[in-house]
Amino acid sequence: MKFTLKETQLGLRNSTTRLPFRYGKACLTWCPQAVFRVAIEVDGRTQAGYSGDCLPPSWFDKTAGKSFEQQIKDMLWAIAEADASYRAELARPSEFFPAWRATLEHVHAASVARDLPPLLASFGASIVERAVLDAICRAKHVSFAKAVRGNLFDLVPGDVHPQLAGLQPSDWLPPEPRDSIYVRHTVGLSDPLTASEIPVDERLEDGFPQALEEYIERCGLRYLKIKVSNQLERDIERLKAIAAIVQRHRDERYGITLDGNEQYGNAGDFDTLIEAIRGEPALNTLWSNVIAVEQPLERGIALSAENTGGIRELSRTKPVIIDESDGTLDSYSKAIELGYRGVSSKSCKGVVKSLLNAGLTWLHNDRGRTGDYIMTGEDLCTVGIVPVQSDLCLVATLGLEHVERNGHHYHRGLSYLPKQQQAAALAAHGDLYTEQHGIVAPHLVDGRLQIGSLQCEGFGFAVEPDMSEMQTPEEAFSGQPSALSD
Repeated sequence: MKFTLKETQLGLRNSTTRLPFRYGKACLTWCPQAVFRVAIEVDGRTQAGYSGDCLPPSWFDKTAGKSFEQQIKDMLWAIAEADASYRAELARPSEFFPAWRATLEHVHAASVARDLPPLLASFGASIVERAVLDAICRAKHVSFAKAVRGNLFDLVPGDVHPQLAGLQPSDWLPPEPRDSIYVRHTVGLSDPLTASEIPVDERLEDGFPQALEEYIERCGLRYLKIKVSNQLERDIERLKAIAAIVQRHRDERYGITLDGNEQYGNAGDFDTLIEAIRGEPALNTLWSNVIAVEQPLERGIALSAENTGGIRELSRTKPVIIDESDGTLDSYSKAIELGYRGVSSKSCKGVVKSLLNAGLTWLHNDRGRTGDYIMTGEDLCTVGIVPVQSDLCLVATLGLEHVERNGHHYHRGLSYLPKQQQAAALAAHGDLYTEQHGIVAPHLVDGRLQIGSLQCEGFGFAVEPDMSEMQTPEEAFSGQPSALSD
């Protein structure tokens, strides 16, 4: 399939959180929501496609002292660089896959020249990539899952990973996408665990759960993603409190991932945490239910042999996976050589990358016969319509059983969107959303989301955003306070 890229447009809309989201050294209280639009020409007609994501503080780039405003400018630069590259590669009728590879290489090289991290380069490229994939699906009137299984995107996995030569995504993906998925609820570093510990003046009273225990009681959660902070005593006490809450409501029937968010600049500190967890009787059940440990080591040491002996040993019983270190196409393979046993899927790191990493996971699992290596679904505080639905569509296609979701926890559903956009989302995706407390929001029941309606034409969303309501980058964050704190 050949097409040309005719138009592109970036729009931003500010959003504020209903409660602060603390991860690592960042505390998210507001951020721009980006929507990117492309128009491609295929078969003699023009078709639009969209992508979206938030622009968060201190995740792609954790350079000490860099302001949130500068981080946003760097994210916008990466998107613009990818935009220009895709425009050049698709100026005449061309296939997607060569343009994808050329753009990824270009943006990464340009990022090196500007001393920006590879994770940021992958984000910029992924924004344009996702919009183009959406447009291709819409042009051919198919869902993303069908497009992937039919290799509508002309992917050649062996050109990226030689061990996948002769294979296509349909060889390792399940025959059908999931129509529901369990939510792995984020427990941020400052999130209240019980309603009683919330000060009166901090109680939201917006109708939605606020404390972890309220979410478990009202939404039937059975999977959690718990942030740890590299403050040993605090982490152990918090884990004990969480374990008591979950066991009270779920008995022993739950799953946990522990997220280090690169908090460990010294591998020994991480080893000490694991020893402390294993040595605490009150955490025996929680530890037995740990599915994976996510990116504990700071990315500067995470893929160095001298710092990963403990990772290799731990992964024999509990898979340790990379997330922030997954900046380039070969990151996962390097991580496996060092003893890691998995990788995250995250739309912001690239959709094709997730599909190919799923192939590597399948291959290392003896073509699906074992489960030693894992892929998890992770979140970037995505919200509806476009960002969260396309990411859910991706993990549904990958066949993942659960996915981290936290956008509906830290934001008030679709409240940042105009009423007509909320109503349109509810009408088109009534399995995923319901009207709650005066707004449209994701509907979480028995710990899962219903997502069958995401198998529509395109990349998981039937409602196209109104770009005329968006702001320019300059308008969107002018005068906003920094969301980065120590």
